[in-house]
Amino acid sequence: MARLDKNKFLSGVIGNLVFRNLDGKQIVQSKPDTIKQSKLTKLSGSEFRSCSQWAKMLRQQLFDFLINQTDSYMYRRFTGSLYNAIQSNTAIFKGERTPLNSNVEDLVGFDFNSNSPFKDYFLPSIVVEITNQRKVQIAIPELEPKSEVVFPEHAGHVELLVYVLATSLKPNTALIDDYFLVPIPNTTTIIPATVWSSIALPESHFVLVTAKMMYYSNDKFTVKNYINTKALSPSTILLAKHT
Repeated sequence: MARLDKNKFLSGVIGNLVFRNLDGKQIVQSKPDTIKQSKLTKLSGSEFRSCSQWAKMLRQQLFDFLINQTDSYMYRRFTGSLYNAIQSNTAIFKGERTPLNSNVEDLVGFDFNSNSPFKDYFLPSIVVEITNQRKVQIAIPELEPKSEVVFPEHAGHVELLVYVLATSLKPNTALIDDYFLVPIPNTTTIIPATVWSSIALPESHFVLVTAKMMYYSNDKFTVKNYINTKALSPSTILLAKHT
């Protein structure tokens, strides 16, 4: 319904026409058509919302690992990467796809801090697999710190932290996790090869294996002074899979 305002201009809707006053002039416009969402569009929107919830849950479960040393847009990039990985599953209908029934290996190589890509700071290849006993097995080759690891100024030491988490992606359920550290001082000529296995993980869980370079210096009392920041904290995803 339209009515006359105090300046005797029509204001409101009559049929498919919209009347309004713009800078002292009577404006008449056609009423915009209602956009109807298709079932497919609704399912896509629902799937993206679900991905946002899963990504948020995973970020919260990684909080102690990341300790706010990511770039400012990590949460957006992570949600987008998870959504794109799930979309690649064309064998299951939209709205039914989850990280537990999709191949999300495209998450491998995701950097939590784009300011310091992990592969630019740790050059050796890390081999990760899940065994038949549902254990994560990590193999790191023998490495030479001075040529295969990048040390920032004032940091003579680094620890390679590998963190394993398994989650059902359901709210208020226990997180299963495990981790190990490899000390890498830049004064050491060779670091021997490392092979490590996690605890056995439960079935029907989403498994995320991440790695992080933790730089530090020692003072005269041998206390570790970690120097990672939002500008320098190489961390990445090594494996993304479901059991």
